[in-house]
Amino acid sequence: MSDTSAPTLEESFPIPGSEEEPNSLRMLGWKLLDWDPEAQKIKVGFETRKEFRNPGGVIQGGIIAAMIDDAFGPMCIMASGRTKRPLTLDLNVSYLAAGNHGKFICEARIIRQGKSISFVEGELFDASGELVARATSTVRLVPMQPR
Repeated sequence: MSDTSAPTLEESFPIPGSEEEPNSLRMLGWKLLDWDPEAQKIKVGFETRKEFRNPGGVIQGGIIAAMIDDAFGPMCIMASGRTKRPLTLDLNVSYLAAGNHGKFICEARIIRQGKSISFVEGELFDASGELVARATSTVRLVPMQPR
């Protein structure tokens, strides 16, 4: 993959500063590490906050799912040439290891993209490279329209 053509967070979304700006990405410390438009693969970094930990001291499962979902969304937007936005129809997450507070990397890819539906999958790794979770999702693609 080549990150020389990777758009920034602001370039990935056509309405910066509006209500459509992806605040969840900012909350999760989202950072685009790589985007390969030909292979339709994305690599995203996240940095968690201490507040995301559950009583057991590890990152709460919903936050893990949100990180993966927040890699899928921008990937689908960029794959459509920023003409469509995804609506998650389902998100299936398998938790494979505890996610400790810190940095994470999600590697995701589009398995199949049609006119209105995409099938995507991804893995979330912790800072040591351990696989924390794997997910698949089906998303509905709708036209991106300014509000």
